[in-house]
Amino acid sequence: MNKIADFDFQISTISVENDSTTLNMEAEVGKYGKVYLSITLLASSNDRNSGTYLGDARTITGDGEMIAASLQGLWKREGTIIQAKGLDNASNGDQNYAEATFDLIQKTWVGSVYDVWS
Repeated sequence: MNKIADFDFQISTISVENDSTTLNMEAEVGKYGKVYLSITLLASSNDRNSGTYLGDARTITGDGEMIAASLQGLWKREGTIIQAKGLDNASNGDQNYAEATFDLIQKTWVGSVYDVWS
């Protein structure tokens, strides 16, 4: 897999529900330009230390192209850090793999995105 870009999202809001947590964030991400991202973490264990996530992204490239993407993956929490790994399916045909670390204290989502098929 070829790396597309590293990213460093700043989390703007965190919404907590009884069975989920939603993170809204934004960052500049390589060829995708400005990216707005919303991810909902769903716990699959009684201790709420692991689970799945679903999300949506919208990007606006420097050329003004808008790309939409659906996101899905797995996460695991250790202390104040959540590790996440997942797949993204974009409206322009891109299919990507992403790895990220969410810092609950710093409110950052930092990682890398890769082209699945390269």
